[in-house]
Amino acid sequence: MTELARPRLLFVGAFPEPGRQIFGGHVTACRALLESSFPRHFELDLIDSTQISNPPPGLVTRLFIAARRFCQFLWRFERRRPDVVLLFLAIGASVVEKCAMAWYARLRGVPAVLFPRGGGLLDSAKRSPTYRRFLRIAFGGGKMVFCQSKAVQTFAIDALGFRAEEAPVILNWTATAELLAIGRARHPRAEGPLRLLFVGWLETPKGVLDLLEALRRLNIDRPYSIDFVGDGALAAEAATLAGEGALRGHVRFRGWLTGASLREAFAESDIFVLPSWEEGLPNAMIEAFAAKLAVVVTTVGGIPDVAHDGVNALLVPSRNVDELCRALARIMADDQLRMEVANAGFATAERKFGIDAAVVKLVNGLEAAMNHRLSTFPAAS
Repeated sequence: MTELARPRLLFVGAFPEPGRQIFGGHVTACRALLESSFPRHFELDLIDSTQISNPPPGLVTRLFIAARRFCQFLWRFERRRPDVVLLFLAIGASVVEKCAMAWYARLRGVPAVLFPRGGGLLDSAKRSPTYRRFLRIAFGGGKMVFCQSKAVQTFAIDALGFRAEEAPVILNWTATAELLAIGRARHPRAEGPLRLLFVGWLETPKGVLDLLEALRRLNIDRPYSIDFVGDGALAAEAATLAGEGALRGHVRFRGWLTGASLREAFAESDIFVLPSWEEGLPNAMIEAFAAKLAVVVTTVGGIPDVAHDGVNALLVPSRNVDELCRALARIMADDQLRMEVANAGFATAERKFGIDAAVVKLVNGLEAAMNHRLSTFPAAS
């Protein structure tokens, strides 16, 4: 595809300005895309939709920011009419905002592709038939929906009304060459303290308090330490709990790490644990697979599509501290199991979660959307 022939892609995702301290899975995924071959295929017009703070600002402020961003979307859309629109969305207000953008694109005759990437969308739909009906209408503005996992694809077909060819599975692409190199060079730690790692928002739905309580109950002779990489509303409470009783001296809070510092944290660790209550398909889990850590995660969202209990991870029910404690004790006490799980996780990352394969699927999906323009509404002149 020549430079002049590249189609125009209006891409709403996580593109914070340089210097802004914005972290999370969306930022990681979008940064990896921009650093890959993806920009060679499209003339990109990027709109940043990252949250300005955590915890989020008040409702009035969020509504104002969303309205301003929607106006920016309209202006960009009409000023340089795109050939296709790609919308990354999470949960809550993000669904309303991005689906409204998709409906506008549809009304103007331009195909829009929705890519839900936040945890909780499926869980919320399962709990509420009313919300499920709303999602079916809201997602109706999209020509296609990209799915992080088979579970999301099934939901898109059964609940949202998309055909299978309109809902391709595109797995996360955060198994970078640097992380895979760490995995290839790793040697199992047969003795000495084990190092555990948590990467994510320090928020209740990430299971932070569950993890601290499981560690407090842990009864194992082998010494250990755990690094919490991330920040959030529970940071102060978690730090207080970590300084008490059996946890004292075992826990370190490192804030957000990026680049070489984050890769170093993966390289220095043995076990990755993420006891989330809700997830899509967490980037951090894929990164841990790539770095050949033994992974302990919960059976939520798209995780069970990729992580298989006793094979490439240990799976536990969410919000179950007893099961989490047992899984941690098991993986920490059994060197052979820990090595086998880590090796299998690395093989999963190497086979399925590289950026090159994801770019091919993204490009093919967007081209398919462009080649099957919506016929319900005529294209504007």
